Amino acid sequence: MRIRRKISLTLAIMVALITVACSQTGDAAQKAASKPDLTGTVIQPAPATPPPPPPLPTGGNGSFAVAAGGGPVIGTGQRRIRYRVEMENGIRFGDNVEWTAVDFAGRVDRILAEPLGWTLSAKHPVTNGPVGLNNASWSFQRTAGGDFDVQVRLATAATVQRLCAAVGLDVESVYSCRFGKTLMINLTRWLNGADGYPVGLDDYRSAVINHEMGHFLGFDHMRCTGPGKPGPIMMTQTIDLQGCTPNVHPFLPDGTFPTGAFVRS
Repeated sequence: MRIRRKISLTLAIMVALITVACSQTGDAAQKAASKPDLTGTVIQPAPATPPPPPPLPTGGNGSFAVAAGGGPVIGTGQRRIRYRVEMENGIRFGDNVEWTAVDFAGRVDRILAEPLGWTLSAKHPVTNGPVGLNNASWSFQRTAGGDFDVQVRLATAATVQRLCAAVGLDVESVYSCRFGKTLMINLTRWLNGADGYPVGLDDYRSAVINHEMGHFLGFDHMRCTGPGKPGPIMMTQTIDLQGCTPNVHPFLPDGTFPTGAFVRS
């Protein structure tokens, strides 16, 4: 009887061990089956947080340096516009890209020479009754002397605000402006573009120069020409596209000069 009991006890222990082993093997197989197969998978690192933009330029003493030298005539339009380019003195750029009067002048020259810029008026003259234009066309030439028709100035936001506000134009230290024969270009936006305006920085720079030059040529602000259509250059596109698509040039590739209803500003 004792031998049978020993044999029964031994058999029971063996059965228990086999059951536990099978259970553990089954659990391991189930866990392995539930694990995703990452063979050949490349684990991408988490995207890095973009660095904050550099602090805005400070300083600016309200005096201006004139870009030396002149330039060739740009375009063949009938009315020649002599423009002088200037940069505010005393600007501390910090970590921002530093601009000089010569740098700014070179960029203005290139913008005015762009194929869809104001010089295309030589091939597609502009007629616009509200501003008294009849087959108008323009060419441009940079000068460094006092014989200019318009001066294009790049300045800190504070200086732009002060000079524009002095003639009744509150640009909220954000926008650029034109008064008389002066175009004031806001340095903050020149460096960073306009928040929410879906164009690259180079296109933004074309837009602001073309827009402010358009004011000098006699145009006031315009409304959108229709949903989905390219906005007139004289729209305040950086504030509200009004359903239009961004357009940073006065002319379209087919020579059309988009013109919407005027808005007094």
